[in-house]
Amino acid sequence: MSLLLPSRSREGGERPHVVAIDYGSKRNIFRNLVQAGAKVSVLPATATYEQVMALRPDGIFLSNGPGDPAATGEYAVPVIRQLLDTKLPLFGICLGHQLLGLTVGATTTKMFQGHRGANHPVQCLSDGPRSGRVEITSMNHGFSVERDSLPAGVTETHVSLFDGSNAGLEIDGGRAFSVQYHPEASPGPQDSFYLFERFVGML
Repeated sequence: MSLLLPSRSREGGERPHVVAIDYGSKRNIFRNLVQAGAKVSVLPATATYEQVMALRPDGIFLSNGPGDPAATGEYAVPVIRQLLDTKLPLFGICLGHQLLGLTVGATTTKMFQGHRGANHPVQCLSDGPRSGRVEITSMNHGFSVERDSLPAGVTETHVSLFDGSNAGLEIDGGRAFSVQYHPEASPGPQDSFYLFERFVGML
């Protein structure tokens, strides 16, 4: 486990505490969480529910990573399901997005041609001031959440404009959400930083 930055914010107040589960994370994701105002503790992919909760998190982050989400989901999904039951805010990126999808009952499939690169247009579908906006995103994945498999109570929030595949979801009520792309890569250059601000603002 590693702790990034001190627990005090620039204003002198206590930073909200994010516990990140590391499935193969990129360090820049943690830097963005810290920049948005959080303190971050990192646990390995095999962390148990008890190990996560022992750190008394204000929110949970599910990291990116390689591989088949169904294989990782064999040990990750039961833990994520318990974490969702706590009603703590939860945010996932890439593999973390796919694992959240599996946890709520959606399915994932291997894509015929994966998404790689830093110029992928993604449209926001959710209500609010960002509805209809297009973000230029970075992607690096070979599996996707099947949009038609999203169950009741889960809303698709983002869609790829290249092939119509799912690029984001939210559990109704807004306490848990995820995106397929990499907002920390900032190819837009800052089109997607609002996701980190949104998450930390919920804590």
